[in-house]
Amino acid sequence: MRPTTFVLATVLGFASTHVVADCRLEIELLGTDLKGVRMTEPQKQRVAPLIDEALKRCRVAQEAASLGFIAKARKAAGIEARDDDPDAPPRKP
Repeated sequence: MRPTTFVLATVLGFASTHVVADCRLEIELLGTDLKGVRMTEPQKQRVAPLIDEALKRCRVAQEAASLGFIAKARKAAGIEARDDDPDAPPRKP
């Protein structure tokens, strides 16, 4: 199994029905955004623990913390921040 596929399978596999809806949706969106992204081995090693922490926080209803880890995982993977990402700087009109 390719490492990128493993990271994606981990993200999608752990998004269970016991997860709070908003963080679960964000984790699924992260998994979708990771499809086809080529990452170096060090990037993968930085992203995987961030995803794990996001999943853990989401399962215990610590949504703000979970969303923070998701934002950090996006940044570590080189994926652009989403418009509603809490860590994204405000956009100029």
